Amino acid sequence: MRTILILLGWLGCACAEDWQKINSGSFEIYSSADIKAAKVLLGTLEQMRGQLGDLTGIADMKLAWPLRIVISKGQRPGKIVLTSNVYSLLLGEAAMTKAHKRELLLLFLNQNAGPLEPALEDGLLTVLSSVEAERVRVTLGALPVTEKQTAEWVLLEYLITNDVYRGRVRVFLSNVMKGTDRATALRNGFEKEEAELRKEAEEARSSFVPVTFSARPILPERDYRARDIEVEVGRVQLALAQLTDENLRDGARRVCSAKAVDIEAQACVAAAYALDGKADLAAIEAEKALSLPRMLYLAAVGQPERLKHQQHLFMALQLKAQYPEAALAFASKENDPAKAYKALKEASGVALRDPVYQGALAKWAQAAGLYAEESKAWAAAERAAFDPVQREKLRELRLGAQDRRYEAEAQARREAEEARVKDIERVRQESLRRVREAEAVARGQMKPLPEGTKIETWWEGEQPTGNLVGALIRVDCMGGGKARFAVRDGGGKIVLYDVDNPSKLVLSGAGAETFSFACGVQKPLRRVKAGYKDKRLLTMELLP
Repeated sequence: MRTILILLGWLGCACAEDWQKINSGSFEIYSSADIKAAKVLLGTLEQMRGQLGDLTGIADMKLAWPLRIVISKGQRPGKIVLTSNVYSLLLGEAAMTKAHKRELLLLFLNQNAGPLEPALEDGLLTVLSSVEAERVRVTLGALPVTEKQTAEWVLLEYLITNDVYRGRVRVFLSNVMKGTDRATALRNGFEKEEAELRKEAEEARSSFVPVTFSARPILPERDYRARDIEVEVGRVQLALAQLTDENLRDGARRVCSAKAVDIEAQACVAAAYALDGKADLAAIEAEKALSLPRMLYLAAVGQPERLKHQQHLFMALQLKAQYPEAALAFASKENDPAKAYKALKEASGVALRDPVYQGALAKWAQAAGLYAEESKAWAAAERAAFDPVQREKLRELRLGAQDRRYEAEAQARREAEEARVKDIERVRQESLRRVREAEAVARGQMKPLPEGTKIETWWEGEQPTGNLVGALIRVDCMGGGKARFAVRDGGGKIVLYDVDNPSKLVLSGAGAETFSFACGVQKPLRRVKAGYKDKRLLTMELLP
C-alpha cells in the first residue's frame, strides 16, 4: 500500500514539475528540484574525483558507466546501482551522504587504480568521503565515527591534511598500487621510516580538524549549463532511478512500459527484470533494448544457444570493450583461445583489482601460448589478492608461468637459429644450382675443337716475349728470395735468367704439379721451354 501511495503521489505531481539536466564528465544530474543546489553537488563530485586523482597519481579518473543522479523532492535516497547503461542514484535533495561518496570513490578506485590493501583503502575512503566543496575551495578531514578511526586512517588523515606531506601522498599510494611494500613506499614518498611517520601522526591526532585549501577552478554556476527537458523524459529517468529501490520497482516498471517507445524506457524495463534476478531474455528482446551493451550482456546471460550467446556478447564488447563481465562471459564459451584472450585483455584495464579476472586472463593467455602475458596476468592477480593462502597459490602459478615463458623463449631462439642455418643452406644450394645450370648452358653452346688442336694454359699475367728450348742445368739461390736459372740451349750456350720470386713462376707440362726446384746443379737435368722477357724468366714448360 505504501508503494502504491508513493507512486500515485508522484504521478499526481510529476506533470507540474520542471525537469532540468546538467552534466560533466562521468556525471549526469536530472533534477526537478533546486538546480542551483544540483550544480553545487556536481561541483563537489568533480572536486572529489580530482582529489582522488591527485592522491593516487591518476590524472583523469573515469567511470566505466556514467553516474546518473536523479533528484526529486520527497524521494528516499537509494544506493548507487548499475541499472541499464548507467549507474543510477536516487536522491530527495541535492546532497550526498558520506556513504554515497564512499560508494562513488570505491567505484573510481575499482575501475582506475591498482590494488590497495583493505585497511589502507578503508582509511583513504574515510578521509575522502568527508570532502565538501565550495566553488574553488575544498574542505576535508572531518572526524569520522569512532569505529572508522583506525591506525591507517590516523596515518592518512595526518598525511593528507598536512601541507608538508599532501603533495607526496601520490608517490606513496602509487608505489603501493604497483606492488611495493608499505614501508618502502612510505620511504619513497616521504623519505622517512614508517615508525617515525606513525609517531608524528599519533602526536598530531588530538589536533585533527577539517582543513580547507584551494582546488580545481570550478565555478558551478558558471561552468554547468542547465538544459530543460520534457516532463516525460524526466519521468522515465525518475523511474529508472527508482528501480534501485525494491519497493518502487514494480511501479517504475509500469511507468517505463507506458513509455516504451523511448530506448531509455525500453532499457528501464529490461533492467527491472535483471535487478529482480530474472535476466528475462524474452522481456529484454521484446523491448528491443539490444542497442545498449548492458542489455546485450543481459540478453546473452539468459540465452541458452551458444551462437546467439556469443553474438550478443560480441556486439556488447564492440560497443564497450572495457566490460569485464561481458568479456568473462564471452571467454567462458569461446573455443578460440586467442579471441578469448583478446576480449579479456581489452577489458582488463578496469579490473586490475580483481584477482579472479586477472587469473582468467592468465589462463587464456597460457592457452593461446602467450607465456609472457600469462606471467604478467598472474603477477597482477597476486598483487590484487590479500588473503595469504590465495596469494601463495597465485605466486606458485606466477612462477610456473615464468618457467613456461623462459622455455618458450629458449625454444624460439633455437627455432630461429635452425631457421637461420636452413636459410643459409638454402641460399648455398640455390647458388650451386644456378652455377650448374650456367655451366650446362655454357657446355651446350661450346663448339668442339678441331682434332689435334693443342690446348694452351691460360692466364692473365705478364706475357713472355721469347722462348728458349734447352736444359735446366742449375739454379742459383740469391738473397731476398730471388733466384737465377741457367739454361743451356741446343748449341751448348748457357743463358742466365733472373726470377724475382720462384714460387710465382708459371709452370706447365707433364709433372708440373709436383715439380720443385733445388738450389744448385739440377739432377737429373730437365728439358724445358723457358719463356722470358728482358732476361727475366716468366714461364717454364717441362718437356718430355
